[in-house]
Amino acid sequence: MYCIFMFNMQSCKKTEVYHMALIKCPNCDKEVSDKAKVCPACGTHLIEDLSQEEKSISVCEEYGSEIPVNADSCLNCGCPVTANQTEEPSPQKVEIAAVNLQSVKKSTKKRIIFAVISVVLIAIIAIIVSVFNKQNKQKQYQETLQSATYSMLLGSVEAEEAGNLIKSVWYNSIHKESSSKTDKYTTDNFGWFYDDFNDALAKLFADSEFQEKITYIENNQQEVSSLMKSLTNPPDEMQEAYTALKEYYDAYIELTNLATNPSGSLQSFSNNFNTADTEAANCYNAMDLYIE
Repeated sequence: MYCIFMFNMQSCKKTEVYHMALIKCPNCDKEVSDKAKVCPACGTHLIEDLSQEEKSISVCEEYGSEIPVNADSCLNCGCPVTANQTEEPSPQKVEIAAVNLQSVKKSTKKRIIFAVISVVLIAIIAIIVSVFNKQNKQKQYQETLQSATYSMLLGSVEAEEAGNLIKSVWYNSIHKESSSKTDKYTTDNFGWFYDDFNDALAKLFADSEFQEKITYIENNQQEVSSLMKSLTNPPDEMQEAYTALKEYYDAYIELTNLATNPSGSLQSFSNNFNTADTEAANCYNAMDLYIE
């Protein structure tokens, strides 16, 4: 194809553009315009002849090459031309979409950044939840420890009152000493002292008011025991407090058992009770460091 441009040299502007395609006449082999209907050299009708030529073009079935017009076989392999043999259509071009590597890299980078941020956020949330659970667990443990401490204090107070009354009844019954607090236990209906102090102690434990006190102490022991079981696995921060609480519990059990089930002689009971009472008081004071 030839393109001819004409310019105005003074203005340097393009004025006209002609487009012309040249083909060869199939008869005289002269170059003529592709729009010419008749060859100016030999007078051959070009459009009809070309159309006929296009219709008569054949393609070899074996070799795949074009077979010249009016040829009866392929010039390359000698395969004969069949009546229904026509030119095979050109393979359809398949366009492969170009991959924008820069876009892929940016997309991959964004995904990586998003994944990293997600992992970091999950880790932060996990840490916050862990810290919250730890603080909540420690708070609950602290509250239970305080409940156990105060319950043992109440039980110790009742046991101290009961133990002191037992000692007084025991002593006054043996020594036949009169007291407004013990006379109803140490004397009979006629005001005479019992000869056996065991009768006085039996009368004391049969008294309804004293029985209520003993029942309270026993129930208190069960309550404290249940609280202590729930405190057997302290957090690391409460380990020292739990050790102090166990010491208090041992002293508390010793004191309350002496009140609910006195044994031995008056001297041994008094000594054991006084020791347990003092130990329980000291242990409670030590718990002040761990309770609010």
